[in-house]
Amino acid sequence: MLLSVIVFVIVFSLVVLVHELGHFVVARRSGIKVLEFGLGYPPRLKTLAVRDGVEYTLNAIPIGGFVRMLGEEDPSEPDSFARKSARVRIGTLLAGPVMNLFLAAVLFAGVFVIGEQIAVGRVVIQSVAPNSPAEQAGILPGDVVTAIEGQEVRNTLELLERTLASAGTEVSVSLLRAGKEAHVRLTPRLKPPPGEGAMGIVIMMQEGYQVQTVRHPIWEAIPLGLREVWIVFQETIAGFVRMFRVGISPGDIAGPVGILQLGGAVAQTGVANLMRFVAFLSVNLSIINLLPVPPLDGGRIAFILLEKLRGGKRFAPQYEGFAHFIGLILLLAFMAVVSYFDIVRILGGGSVVP
Repeated sequence: MLLSVIVFVIVFSLVVLVHELGHFVVARRSGIKVLEFGLGYPPRLKTLAVRDGVEYTLNAIPIGGFVRMLGEEDPSEPDSFARKSARVRIGTLLAGPVMNLFLAAVLFAGVFVIGEQIAVGRVVIQSVAPNSPAEQAGILPGDVVTAIEGQEVRNTLELLERTLASAGTEVSVSLLRAGKEAHVRLTPRLKPPPGEGAMGIVIMMQEGYQVQTVRHPIWEAIPLGLREVWIVFQETIAGFVRMFRVGISPGDIAGPVGILQLGGAVAQTGVANLMRFVAFLSVNLSIINLLPVPPLDGGRIAFILLEKLRGGKRFAPQYEGFAHFIGLILLLAFMAVVSYFDIVRILGGGSVVP
């Protein structure tokens, strides 16, 4: 448990601090007066330094950080955030999510340089659920899954990832049955019954599989890292769309407690896997922050775009501030509920991993 807490604090702090660093750098370069760059969240413990009018502070809650800019909703102050043009404000807000994508690209590239340990072998179907897409397609226990949509399947994780990525879409599944190739088509379910997967199969790696470490030189790792960010970005957005299409509940989502549990488990499997986990988390934070919900970056951008639609007429600072305050309360309440379900699952012996 202690390892999980330490990993969670380090991981979450890194992802959030990089995000805030993006806001900080672009704000300063755009002439916006930054009042404070905080490590952790208030209450404040100590002022570490004051340079060029910016207070660098250490705060009591040791997770992440924040940037406090002058006049975030009030344009009356010179050099305030709200007084700048729409282009500058949107650029400053986008800098955080963009930095998270940059962090993810660096971490993914690092994973490809360090080397990933990949299980390579045959993925065997143990059982098939009645009336599932797999049963309707004619898949049988004992079949070996070799590919989905022509992409080779080397281990159970690759099969899971490709199944989730294609949920709701008909795909071709290549099989090996009694030494002969077979091909079937099925549509993985968006919302399978409890205890069943999208296809309705239970899988395992056949005995005798090998674990290989795959490494790449830096000039190959960088484009591979960028490609991985794009893949995760696309799949995450597709996942959000699928969740809202079929309906979600707080019990279906992993919150801070779930991330804490998962981070500790991943950390024990090696540095490369932890780096991949942090990169995945960073991409998710980037996308979540772009949602048009106050007080997220996307919510602030939405206010700026509405202002442009109103012919440049600004919303009264007190109204915008109130909207961000209510949004923050709702987000905190939602995270509390999600964390409750995380704790219930963990105490019940379950896992937060889908």
